[in-house]
Amino acid sequence: MGRSSPRSRRAIPLAMSAALALGATTVAAAVASDLVELEVLGVIPLESESASLLVLRQKGGRTVLPVFVGRQEALDIDLRLNQQDPERARRSDLLRRSIEALGGKVERVVIEGSHATAFHARVTLEQSGRRLDVDGRPSDSVALALASRAPIYAARALMSEAGLTGEDLARPGGGANRRQVGDGSGAPEAAPISF
Repeated sequence: MGRSSPRSRRAIPLAMSAALALGATTVAAAVASDLVELEVLGVIPLESESASLLVLRQKGGRTVLPVFVGRQEALDIDLRLNQQDPERARRSDLLRRSIEALGGKVERVVIEGSHATAFHARVTLEQSGRRLDVDGRPSDSVALALASRAPIYAARALMSEAGLTGEDLARPGGGANRRQVGDGSGAPEAAPISF
């Protein structure tokens, strides 16, 4: 067996690095294909004094994802959507400023969960080339994404299970036969939806 030249010995780590990078890109693309980008349509106050409905829609699509949230969290999101200055600082502003002061930024928010349990969110932060995922409630995470101008996603499986299409909303009851889930902020876990 012959000896390898210095040039070929340098080529092996480069080839391995390229293969690993290609693999990471392929994995990242596969993960991204499991996500659906969302936009915030708004919040709807409910008759309950403690609850509102956060309405997210698939970007470029017609499927909506309703999430019950607490009234205070809904107010934060609504003020942000309407670009109104609140009388005092919002929690999402404090969190965003803290992340930025530590040299980080909010990269994205992903809403996850199962239709049988409350939704939860994962906030992906980036700091000095390092990524960190932090769990949170969808309401707080969406408000943070809006404050940071970061994209919001949902797992494709969650959208299939809990999302409402135009056909669902056109049915009598407006899709009320599909169970709706809250985010753990004290809002009800099931209620009919009417838009």
